[in-house]
Amino acid sequence: MNPNSVLFIPVSSPSGIGEYMRSMIIAKALLFRWPNIKIHFILNEQVSYLNDCPYTVHTCIGSPTKNVSKVNEIIGRVTPDLIIFDASGRAKNFKKAQEVGAKVAFISQHNKKRSRGLKLNRLLHTDIHWVAQPDYSIKPISYWQRAKLALFNKKTPKNIGPVFDLSSTDEQALLLKNYGLIKDHYFVFNAGSGGHKIEGSFATDIYYQAAKQFYQQALGGEIKMKCIVIFGSNYPKDVPEDDDIIKVKNIENNDFITLLSNAKGCVVSAGDTLLQCIALHKACVAAPVSPDQPARLRLCYKQALVLSAAPTPDSLVQQALLILNDEESQSLISNMEKQAPVNALEVIVDDIALLFPSVKESFAQDVR
Repeated sequence: MNPNSVLFIPVSSPSGIGEYMRSMIIAKALLFRWPNIKIHFILNEQVSYLNDCPYTVHTCIGSPTKNVSKVNEIIGRVTPDLIIFDASGRAKNFKKAQEVGAKVAFISQHNKKRSRGLKLNRLLHTDIHWVAQPDYSIKPISYWQRAKLALFNKKTPKNIGPVFDLSSTDEQALLLKNYGLIKDHYFVFNAGSGGHKIEGSFATDIYYQAAKQFYQQALGGEIKMKCIVIFGSNYPKDVPEDDDIIKVKNIENNDFITLLSNAKGCVVSAGDTLLQCIALHKACVAAPVSPDQPARLRLCYKQALVLSAAPTPDSLVQQALLILNDEESQSLISNMEKQAPVNALEVIVDDIALLFPSVKESFAQDVR
């Protein structure tokens, strides 16, 4: 059988957008695999992208994780075949999901969230658990966690890394042309969704100032480097006027990945985008802009996969200038190439397909 309907419940808040974007990528892939599937989302009614979601949207006041009764009411009304909790959900929501007959998938993105998914009150109601981190950026699960998985016959969480999808070569070329960019002749600056603050200042404003300084300091080089700043859909202010810097308020994920993959270097936050840069083998500088990011950045820096910076314009620029040195840049890329590649999106879709075996497959299993 095939899944007829899927309910996505990503963390959704005015400050972040990573989980929502990941869910959107997965939703698109599921529609490609099963064109008749019905897609539902539960979203915080305060998020800026609420009206941009192309699927059926159910709203709740505040984060879905904090609105247990409303989420359960929606689950009971939609009765989906599959629910994907992306870094969200309370134990009562997981239990409700199985009560209505839904398969349950959980996505965690760091050690603390993974541990939460491995607590018995969630573990017993979870069919599949993906970790949006590669092996090198997260600690192995503990002996006690492994014992629980074995005792209750549950699958070990899969470290799948960042979830993204690449556009075709022609689509990538067209996007670069539209922005007036040349492959390997520009830098991308992005501090995430645009809503994060550092000591009262928006992280995006700090990265924008870094882009301006970097552009001026790189002008004297042999190769002219343009700078493009992605402000993010949660950035609450108007994008500033500037003739030197290319500025984008919001961008589709495929286009964002295209800009990263064709850049000479990337100056990013230490969230999902850092892991995307590493998977794309792009020399990058990263600084933490939210509480869960310093640990990830330390692990990646320890593997010599990123240049680490403080979230200040001067520190970001100082490190970004090092990428202009081909020897420094190639050293980072060489280390990235040694990491085992994982197509996270392909893993997710294939795992979901295994949750819904065909009638023929089920019959064969019964016979055995």
